[in-house]
Amino acid sequence: MSHRDRLKRREELETEILQQRIDMAMALRDWREVTAPIDRGWDRLTQWRTAFVALGGFATIRALRKPRSTGKLMGKLLTGAMLFNRGRVAYRMLRNRRA
Repeated sequence: MSHRDRLKRREELETEILQQRIDMAMALRDWREVTAPIDRGWDRLTQWRTAFVALGGFATIRALRKPRSTGKLMGKLLTGAMLFNRGRVAYRMLRNRRA
């Protein structure tokens, strides 16, 4: 392989690497755009970390002292959360039909 061929090959490789860097930068931007809602949700959760830890401690103490009533309470809370979610979805669907 002559010196001229090596220089040409090097230039081709440098151009290919530059294009790959541009593609990676675009893919990273797209990835950040897509995952932004998840990141915002995680940031919101971490703001309340201390409160969640304290509530978890209280729930554990209650579960150890009164396991049966704690199970019933958790079932009611889960049912309430599911009903709230279904109501919110139904409200959005009705609102979107009117628009």
